[in-house]
Amino acid sequence: MVKTLSAKDVQNEFPALLGRVRRKKDTVIVEEQGQPVAAVMPFDRYQALTENRKQLFEVLDRVWAKNKKVPARQALQDATQAVKHSRTTRHTRRRPSA
Repeated sequence: MVKTLSAKDVQNEFPALLGRVRRKKDTVIVEEQGQPVAAVMPFDRYQALTENRKQLFEVLDRVWAKNKKVPARQALQDATQAVKHSRTTRHTRRRPSA
């Protein structure tokens, strides 16, 4: 569950907040003047998010390395075509067979 607290409430309730995050696996959004400024979440969820981000950037690094010498306009056209193809392929796979 996601809960929102003001920064002042977090200061006053920090031990309880940590317990809630640890036991209930909640995420707490910390706000200052109604604006979100931080999130407190279970460490295993943080690790999963950072690992996922790392894997995504590894894919981007490989793509960039393969396209170093390709002009930007051509790379954009290739990427647009690949996305279109991927979406078409994914969409047709989901259709039930007649």
